[in-house]
Amino acid sequence: LPIIQAPMAGGATTPELVAAVSQFGGLGSLAAPLLAPLAIIEQAEHIRRLTDKPFAINLFVQPRPQIDFAALEAAKVLLQPVCAELGMENLPTPTR
Repeated sequence: LPIIQAPMAGGATTPELVAAVSQFGGLGSLAAPLLAPLAIIEQAEHIRRLTDKPFAINLFVQPRPQIDFAALEAAKVLLQPVCAELGMENLPTPTR
C-alpha cells in the first residue's frame, strides 16, 4: 500500500524525515505553508542532497481575509474602558 507522510507544519516535518520516508519507498512531504520562499528552496535543496527519490511540497492556498469593520468597531467600544485604564488612547484601525 502506498505511504504518504503527512506534511506537518510548525517544525515537526524536517528535511531528514521527508528524505527518509521517500528513500524507503513512501512519499515524503515537506510542510511549506509557514515557510518563507527562500526557506522552501533551502529545505528542498537539503532534501535533494539526502535522497534522489520523489517528494512533495505542501502549500496552502487560502482566500484573502475579509475584515468585518463593524465587528472591529464593536470590539473597540467594548475594549475602550480597559484601554483607557492602561493609558492606551487610540487603538489602531485597519484601512479599508
